Amino acid sequence: MQFAVHFRVHFAVYFRVYFRVHFAVTKNGRKNKPEYAERAVLEAMVNHFIHRDYTVMGGEVHLDIYDDRLAVTSPGGMYNGMLIQDLDIADVSSERRNPILANVMAQLDYMEKRGSGLTRICNETQALDGYKDELKPIFKSTPTQFQTIIFASSDNQNVGDFVGDMSEMKLTERQQKIVNLIKESATITAKQMSETLSVSPRTIERDLSLMKKAGILRRDGKDNDGVRVVIESI
Repeated sequence: MQFAVHFRVHFAVYFRVYFRVHFAVTKNGRKNKPEYAERAVLEAMVNHFIHRDYTVMGGEVHLDIYDDRLAVTSPGGMYNGMLIQDLDIADVSSERRNPILANVMAQLDYMEKRGSGLTRICNETQALDGYKDELKPIFKSTPTQFQTIIFASSDNQNVGDFVGDMSEMKLTERQQKIVNLIKESATITAKQMSETLSVSPRTIERDLSLMKKAGILRRDGKDNDGVRVVIESI
């Protein structure tokens, strides 16, 4: 089960760093509006890893991210030779090319029941704010590859934009000290912070980059004369 925990943690971190999350300010506070349903993306990745054709040498599962969509592509078409675009996904058979791998992933709780993966991708996507029928995920296959396309939510008008989620990032003791130093002096340099905290400038730069991606910090102005700003409330 340790593998399962590590995989989930790494995927969650990757998702929050590399996928944009919009937000809107309401009377009840900030409401996050992710472009993609995290569970839908995870389901797509797991589905492709389970059903890909491992006899294709050099083949890989690819995740390509575009401005308005993401595409997951893997080697090998459907196991029964049919084309997914010609079928109703609700009636897709549960034949598995790699049953042992599928059973392992099911025991690790990455799958629910046989044949439900594509339906779940659609259901999770439909639950997002701003969903429209034209944003329904697309599944395409040929005899040599399978592809899942998930479109980004279009509910992005009058909202802010950041990468990551400040509310879900737990700061380390050092990162909290960095935030406090910036609050005291917005013009403080990474070198000055490294000297104050007795760590390398590279360590400071790494922490600053992570907190910027998480929406905790932003930089105003040019690199040589700009200032760092702590985003306390949005």
